Amino acid sequence: MKFGAPEFLYLLALAPVMAVLFVLFNGQAERRLAKFANPKTAKRLLENFSARRRLFKFALFLSAVVFIVITLARPQFGVAPKEVKRVGVDIVIALDTSLSMAAEDIAPSRLIKAKKEVERLATAFEGNRLGLLLFAGASGVECPLTLDISTFRLFLNAVGFNSIPVAGTDISGALRKAMASLEGSSAKSRVIVLITDGEDNEGDPAEIAKEAEEKGIHIYTVGLGSEAGVPIPMRDENGTLRGYKKDSSGETVLTRQNSKSLKEIADLTGGLFVSSRNGIFDITPVIKSIKSLRKSEISSTRFVSYIDRFQWPLGVAILLLFIQLLI
Repeated sequence: MKFGAPEFLYLLALAPVMAVLFVLFNGQAERRLAKFANPKTAKRLLENFSARRRLFKFALFLSAVVFIVITLARPQFGVAPKEVKRVGVDIVIALDTSLSMAAEDIAPSRLIKAKKEVERLATAFEGNRLGLLLFAGASGVECPLTLDISTFRLFLNAVGFNSIPVAGTDISGALRKAMASLEGSSAKSRVIVLITDGEDNEGDPAEIAKEAEEKGIHIYTVGLGSEAGVPIPMRDENGTLRGYKKDSSGETVLTRQNSKSLKEIADLTGGLFVSSRNGIFDITPVIKSIKSLRKSEISSTRFVSYIDRFQWPLGVAILLLFIQLLI
């Protein structure tokens, strides 16, 4: 058994308080009567009075109060099946965790800001199925499509630069794996949200985008960072800056956003390209655009719920009050 509104159970503390007050007032009445008349006269005056019946009436009233409190707390027991239908879209978020995402042209870094915006997107699409794919020089599905938003957040919070140990940025491979994770989806709208600086070291993402368009998958691309190029900071475990990434010739490596490639991917699939501007990144346009897509029933979950049984204690309380009035 459980209670639908257990906070009302605190009112049960009134019962002992009322009992104490009854004893105090009853004793005070007896003392007043003793001052008013001698025992013989008092007995004659109270010939039709019964202390036992008075105590019994109070006991009935106090019991009725207890059952009324229990009624307010909504006791529930027994179960009934209930079917819940969810509608929405299936979304796979492909998040770049390559070293270039450590660049700080978006504070505090591209990756940290991206994680915060993905958190916003997840909140906006709670009730839809979400999946998380991480990529750098290779890619891997961190969280398969799930309705459990808390599980998704758990995986997202654990994301770091060492999540994918292979150096580089393979956007083509990430898109292909994200498409594979949507293969079994029957949703009317299937979406990939690609979040990266767009510097692809492998393959041709545009070719993969054409395949996605043929399969009816929308790819939304989010470009992070400056197109002018910024250095990649190298920090130790304590976050202390130890210098900037350099190439084999000792020159400082600059990382730039490849907005042209990202826009082409989005345009080919009917998605949307959003770019950071002047160190500011906001994923709201992507959220609004995805919400406008066609939705479908993506799950039908049957579970059990407790049945309210407040009628029983309420009926007992009414019966006790009725009996009390008759005495």
